[in-house]
Amino acid sequence: MSTYNTGQEQNVIYQADPAVIRHLHGVRDSLHQSCKPYLNHRVNVQTLDGLVHEGTIAGVDNKHLYLNVAVNGQMPRGYYNPYQPYHPGHGPGHGHGPYPGPGPYPGPPNNNVILPLVLFELLAISLL
Repeated sequence: MSTYNTGQEQNVIYQADPAVIRHLHGVRDSLHQSCKPYLNHRVNVQTLDGLVHEGTIAGVDNKHLYLNVAVNGQMPRGYYNPYQPYHPGHGPGHGHGPYPGPGPYPGPPNNNVILPLVLFELLAISLL
């Protein structure tokens, strides 16, 4: 937590109950231990907000589950892949942005992205 000493008295807006803190630490540890054995497995992940993501568990740490998801043109979210070529007719040069060649950055096109999901936001994880 970052704090700055401004010389003024601080009014606490929210203070977590110690029992809640202990419970959240337990949930975090349980999720971490539950997901670790399933690295590189395909899963469905449902969040507290009702969103469902399908992908492969790419990693897990004490705060996030990293899900490798395939991006296609049908996805409603704004995932950006810097290796994907620009659409013809956009940008200077050959219609591929500011650089000649197949795209603005070196490397092959790849439609996979890593989606970091906060562990506390996860409701269910199921194997596919």
